[in-house]
Amino acid sequence: MVPSQFPIDSPPAGLTENGVSNRRVNRMRMTIFSRVMIAQSTLILIIIAISIFAVGKLRLVSQLNTRALTVDARCISEEKLLLESFLDEMRNAEEYFLMRDLSFRDACKDNRVEFEKAVVTIRQAISSQDEKTLLSQIVSLHGEYMKQTDLADFGKNGSEAARSKLSDQIIRKITELIRLREQAASHKMATARDNAASAARVMFWLALFGIAGAFIMACINARGISRPLRQLAREMRAIGRGEFFRTARVEGPAEVIELAKSFNRMAGELEHLDRLKADFTAHVSHELRTPLTAIREGTALLLEGISGPLTKSQREILEVVRNHSQRLFQSISSILDLSKMEAEMMDYEFTMCDLKSLIGKSIEGVNLIARKMEIRLSCSVAEPIPMLRADERRIQQVFDNLLSNALKFSPAGGEVRVEAFPVQGANQCPVAVEVRVSDDGPGIPAEEIHNIFRHFYQSRHQKAKGRQGTGLGLAIARHIVEAHKGRIWAESEIGCGSTFHVVLPIGTDVSSKAEPSSLSMRAANG
Repeated sequence: MVPSQFPIDSPPAGLTENGVSNRRVNRMRMTIFSRVMIAQSTLILIIIAISIFAVGKLRLVSQLNTRALTVDARCISEEKLLLESFLDEMRNAEEYFLMRDLSFRDACKDNRVEFEKAVVTIRQAISSQDEKTLLSQIVSLHGEYMKQTDLADFGKNGSEAARSKLSDQIIRKITELIRLREQAASHKMATARDNAASAARVMFWLALFGIAGAFIMACINARGISRPLRQLAREMRAIGRGEFFRTARVEGPAEVIELAKSFNRMAGELEHLDRLKADFTAHVSHELRTPLTAIREGTALLLEGISGPLTKSQREILEVVRNHSQRLFQSISSILDLSKMEAEMMDYEFTMCDLKSLIGKSIEGVNLIARKMEIRLSCSVAEPIPMLRADERRIQQVFDNLLSNALKFSPAGGEVRVEAFPVQGANQCPVAVEVRVSDDGPGIPAEEIHNIFRHFYQSRHQKAKGRQGTGLGLAIARHIVEAHKGRIWAESEIGCGSTFHVVLPIGTDVSSKAEPSSLSMRAANG
């Protein structure tokens, strides 16, 4: 597989417009079908190799066993028959010499015929030189023995001592021949047993390594397919959270690469549409700001009585107009601020500021609202709390939004808690400050916890309870905190309230609007 050397969404310099080089690279990548076929073919080849080896070994063992059961067993049987024939021949000859009974003579002749037949059969079966030499000696000794036991003259030409000596030699030679054949048969059986055991061991290791190799190959193929798919799934979830700037850069089969390209095209279109929507919203908000300012100023002049005295009902109507104009003006200002933040055009004035003082101002600003709603406010700031280098007005806006949110969703008789404490670094020195704003509200569903910082997002759970807002406060807070290299997130449980965490590093570069620092990330995870 050829690794990708350039992002999926844009080809490198030097490629033709028709994408010939891209298509050539894609053709060089293995498809999912090719990966599966290679893995399956490898496994099949391993099984075939093990089967061929097993069949060969089994055939060899079968041949050895067959030879031991047929040739060797038959040869041993003939050799024993040879011994029995000779013993019968000896017995009948001696009986004939003593009793002169012709039946013993005929029986002795039959025994000699059987002996000769057995010799012929054994000669065809044996293959070793030792056995052939022994058989020749037995035949020669038997010829001498026949001369010593001439049946025509009742053995008078021979001597009993010579016959006894020859018979002992023949019996010893036949016994040794039987022993050699039994040893050969035992050796073949042992060889067959060893081959069977060796074949079993080899087959075990082949099967083990084959299974291990197939498993490893399957894992590699599965990982090569699942890893880019999981990466695409993560990017899709990010798109679902409104992060349309995401771009998937994955390596894998050609089908996955094509899927990633389609995903990147979709993400680009969504980002373009989102930018158009934001530009439209900012443009409309800007155009509304001028006439709205005129309405506010005109309402203020009327309430001051510049155009003459007002009746009570007229004053009440103008108060309503002024309040709603103020709310609308704040919403439009929030939309314009958010548009500037998203375009990275917001200017921040970083100075050294006292965090405790900022929290106190925010609590003082919502204290009257909390009293009307019968909600307790508590504040706990650890001492000493380090000074921060931040935009005081914007950080104040973050705390105001969080406190307003907490009061809006807290029930009467509840409590809103504010905590602030330093975050220690590796050398036990403060590197950041964490602020927590907790409430006793209904909580945020787990499936919505990651969406609440998106602009214009409003929880369906809260809409059903009549608690609605513009959906801009938390989005603005997130942009401000991230511009300070900090991090903001929420923790919540249904029925147990919510806690919003803000981690701000102690020192921040004025011109920096980067991602949250590693120190703040460690503080958040801690």
